[in-house]
Amino acid sequence: MFTEKMPEGFPLEPKDFEGNLIQEGDAVKILSIPESLIHDLDEESKHTGKNCEGIIMVINEIDDYGYAWVEKVTSKTEEEYKSNSFSMEPKNLLRQ
Repeated sequence: MFTEKMPEGFPLEPKDFEGNLIQEGDAVKILSIPESLIHDLDEESKHTGKNCEGIIMVINEIDDYGYAWVEKVTSKTEEEYKSNSFSMEPKNLLRQ
């Protein structure tokens, strides 16, 4: 259980860009990838992150701060599992 005091403004409301409630398991469109999310990444990872804009991903979790953790599997075989996974502010998502 989370015992520290939340910073002001947290947890974020579980509402997408249009004010729709979102929850774990929902499919959401990634409206934008904020520069703050990718600025410390190498060029290949930045490119991969930016390529997630406009695609549909599934919310795996909404954390204690209200960030939605999304994932898109790009390769899944017995030998390999590749995916893009990161947290987003709900305002950058659109429930589908």
